[in-house]
Amino acid sequence: SGRVADVGAGTGLFTRLLLVHGGGPAFAVDAVEPNPEMRAQLGTALVQETLAGRLRVHDGTSEATSLDSAFVSLVTAAQAAHWFSPVPTVWEFRRVLVPGGQILLVWNDWRGAETPFNAAFRAVVTHFSREDGELISRVPEQELPALMPGGFEIQMFDNPVPFTRERLRALAGSVSYLPSPSDPGFAAVAQRLDAAFDAHASGDHVTLAYRTHAYLGRLD
Repeated sequence: SGRVADVGAGTGLFTRLLLVHGGGPAFAVDAVEPNPEMRAQLGTALVQETLAGRLRVHDGTSEATSLDSAFVSLVTAAQAAHWFSPVPTVWEFRRVLVPGGQILLVWNDWRGAETPFNAAFRAVVTHFSREDGELISRVPEQELPALMPGGFEIQMFDNPVPFTRERLRALAGSVSYLPSPSDPGFAAVAQRLDAAFDAHASGDHVTLAYRTHAYLGRLD
């Protein structure tokens, strides 16, 4: 029961899971997202939840959520907390959480699993990546105490995800370290992805093996 703030909600993929898991009328989600295009997609996709009073969508960041003080019992961030600046974020989370409230940080990371298709996908990403060195995908565990100074527990589990050719292209088009779909360079990315897909497809999909890393902690 209570309210959950999903910070850096994007288009609402994790927000959907929170709403399904919540179930009852006493549970509600406040989705916080600074990007207007993503926020609009989230609001459109989950309009029924908004009309039912179970979801509110806010223009905000981890440092300034626009939420009331002592308002939520849980703050979540999925695929987002590596963008957060720890000190102002902790101040803001302290403000919006009720006493004893918790933080849940979640990442899906395909780099943690070694399968033939994961290796093929890594080769494409490495070839076209616009960033030097190892791609940033999540906060290293040794740095997590800055975001959860009251301590945290860890759960990890396998999460294989099927991708059609179109969905795989959409995945590549959504990450910051590859050319965007509007970039002329994306055509070459799509061509290389298609070749990897054709080499590893089973029926109409390939499977990208993710490891899900979940960290549940407190601020004090």
